[in-house]
Amino acid sequence: MKDIGKRTVANLVLILVSLLIFIPLLLILNVALKTSQEFLTHPISIVESFKWSNFKEAWVQAEMNIYFINSFIYTFFGSLGTAVIATLAAFPIARQHFKGANLVYLLFLAALFLPGGLVPLLFIMNVLNFMDTYHGFILLKIAMGLPVSIFILTGFLKGLPKELDEAATMDGCGYLKYIMLIVFPLIKPAFFTVTMLAAIGIWNDFINPYLFITEKEMRPLTAGLYMFFGQYSTNWPVLAAGIIVVAAPLVLIYLFLQRYIISGITSGAVKG
Repeated sequence: MKDIGKRTVANLVLILVSLLIFIPLLLILNVALKTSQEFLTHPISIVESFKWSNFKEAWVQAEMNIYFINSFIYTFFGSLGTAVIATLAAFPIARQHFKGANLVYLLFLAALFLPGGLVPLLFIMNVLNFMDTYHGFILLKIAMGLPVSIFILTGFLKGLPKELDEAATMDGCGYLKYIMLIVFPLIKPAFFTVTMLAAIGIWNDFINPYLFITEKEMRPLTAGLYMFFGQYSTNWPVLAAGIIVVAAPLVLIYLFLQRYIISGITSGAVKG
């Protein structure tokens, strides 16, 4: 009976959390399908006439055809670069292949709790001529995503048997070849997890593009949402439609990768 009671409480908590997540999403969808007059008259009522043209208007008005390509470039190369570099860094840390590996690991952990220095970042980006460049912003986002990625991957890699390393050495397998052919397939859940976490951070980033990218044509999709805010008025249904357009790709990707993501997070937490 105790197990049934605990299971019931756990299910109720999960249902409550799910409602807290889905109700705002449904409210945004409800607003996105209204006309401006209907929203101003009855802002929280259920939509009566579905205005699907809000999505088309949001796409055209925010010039999302340009920003979407930019967001894809930043997110694809930034998230993939974060996952690959974090794997190459986490493996020697987890295996203690050099002196001071624990100290380096602690420094990455400290970066999770320390705020980023805006002024030093602006100075470094200016000195390296990374402002208003695709590769500069991608490298910036990779650096920002490394601490949490190395934390997850190191915990996961510690659970891999060291006998695999010894067997690969006896067979004459090189260091990088061993990581690419043996380690990568074994850490697939954790690799997809850090890739997805990095992609979410890059795709949804709104502040950093405005700080480090001054060229309008190079800004990502989130920058397009700012165009809906006028000085005297805001078209809230079109803005809500734009929010859905921005969020939809990540939701679809998560649905395909959720099995790997959940497995990677839980495995890394237990093995770390």
